[in-house]
Amino acid sequence: MWLIKNFVVILYSLLVAILSILIYPIDFQNKLSNPLMKVWTNAVLFIYGIKVTVHGTENIDASRGKIYISNHASYIDIFVQLAKLPDNVRMIYKKEINKIPILGWAMLCAGFVPIDRVNIRDAMKSLDKAAGRVKKGLSVVIYPEGTRTKDGTIGEFKRGMFFLAEKSKADLVPVSLMGTFERMPIGSSRVRPGEVIMTIGKPVQYRKDKELLNDIRNIVIENLEQK
Repeated sequence: MWLIKNFVVILYSLLVAILSILIYPIDFQNKLSNPLMKVWTNAVLFIYGIKVTVHGTENIDASRGKIYISNHASYIDIFVQLAKLPDNVRMIYKKEINKIPILGWAMLCAGFVPIDRVNIRDAMKSLDKAAGRVKKGLSVVIYPEGTRTKDGTIGEFKRGMFFLAEKSKADLVPVSLMGTFERMPIGSSRVRPGEVIMTIGKPVQYRKDKELLNDIRNIVIENLEQK
C-alpha cells in the first residue's frame, strides 16, 4: 500500500511542478505559487495519513517576511511546514536538486532558493538572494542543523543563519516539530501514518550576539519538551 501511495504522490507532485512552471511568468512575488504549494502539501499529508496539530499560530504576522528556525528530523518536515505555517514560506535547498528535470525547475520558479554547500562564495550569494526575498515579504524556513537527525535528537545549530538574518534584518521564529522522525526516519522511503505536532514560538529579534544561536536552539528544545 505504501508503494502505491508513493507512486500517487510522485505523479501528483509532477503535476504541481508543471503548473508551477506554467504560472511563473505571471507569478509576481510568488503569490500565485503559495496557494498551489498549500494545496499540494496538504494533499500529500492526507494521502500519507498524517494529521498535524499546530500550536502558536498567533505568534505569526504574515504581513512581514521572517526566518523560521526549525529542527530537522525527516523529509516530512518540509511538507508539514509548507502546508501548515500560515505564511508565504519557501525553503533553502541544496542546488544539486536543480539537476532533476521538472522538479528542480519548478522549485526555482516557485521561489525556493538553491544553495551550494561546497562553494562558500556561491552560498553567500544564495543567502543574499534569500535575504532580498525576505525583505519583500517572503518568509524562509531554514534547518540550522544542516541535515536530518539520525536518531531523533536535535543537533548543534550552525551559524550560517546569521548571514541571512543580518542581511534581511528579519525576526527569527523558532519552530519545533515532533513526530516527523517517527513518520519517516532518515534512510527510509516509507511514510508511516500518524500525528505530528508543530509548535511555533514567539519571534526573536535578531541581534549580534554569539549566544543567540543557542538561545533559539533552547527554545526549540523547550517547546518540544512541553508537548
